[in-house]
Amino acid sequence: MADIVNTVLEWIKDFFTWLFQSIWAQILEALAAVINAIPVPDFVYQAQSAFASLSGNVLFFAQKFAFGEGVAMILAAYAIRFLIRRIPIIG
Repeated sequence: MADIVNTVLEWIKDFFTWLFQSIWAQILEALAAVINAIPVPDFVYQAQSAFASLSGNVLFFAQKFAFGEGVAMILAAYAIRFLIRRIPIIG
């Protein structure tokens, strides 16, 4: 009898775990669709043309100093800081 109760309780736990994961997946898919719907700003295209006109020497040293990775890390840090400051308990 105890095995049946444990099996039923485990099934209920698994069901609610699956339900939560399914809802979470739908929320994330909707969020991804909203983010993909945001248009690319014009300054991104202007920055692309500005970087295309750089000389080879500048690009060589930017690559050696890992400029791209550094900018990505700085922007990620700013984004994380922005998100953390929006949490009422922490920020």
